[in-house]
Amino acid sequence: MIFTLIGFMGCGKSSIGKHIAGKLGCDFADSDILVEKGEGMTVTEIFSRYGETGFREIEYRYIDRTVRSYGDRAEGKKDGDGKAKNLIFALGGGAVTYEATATLIKERTFPVYIKCSPEELIANLKEDGTDGRPMLAGYDLEMRVKQLLSEREAAYGNCARLIVSPSGLEEAIVKGLSAIR
Repeated sequence: MIFTLIGFMGCGKSSIGKHIAGKLGCDFADSDILVEKGEGMTVTEIFSRYGETGFREIEYRYIDRTVRSYGDRAEGKKDGDGKAKNLIFALGGGAVTYEATATLIKERTFPVYIKCSPEELIANLKEDGTDGRPMLAGYDLEMRVKQLLSEREAAYGNCARLIVSPSGLEEAIVKGLSAIR
């Protein structure tokens, strides 16, 4: 099974997702890291060169490739130990705003929306920093977070099969894994 983690920047998709994957013995992938490794550029460089639309097209290719690879395993293609691997897949904060990505993850994965208040997101982003987050560069952080969150909230909700707080993510994934075992 593939659990795709969706939500705004700073909600914990990567940090919490990686921790839970290790704890539960699942594989973990982060779409931003896959894109950067595959393209040989940072997300910021890709945005600068191709714009947001160009980035979303590139991002989709890596998400699609990963989902299809793990989807094949779930449909009977096992690893060497004879077991299908489960994947926790953290997507970029704006991934679901690209229609092809939203359709793919709704149809082929179990999307979990990690929902945080704007205040939580702003606090997390202030703590983590905004380097490598081109959608925030050059803007007042609080105003930009509220604006983008308002624009994306419906896309997150429309994609999600489950909406959780960061503290509820592990329990949700454990329940999902239990249901398929």
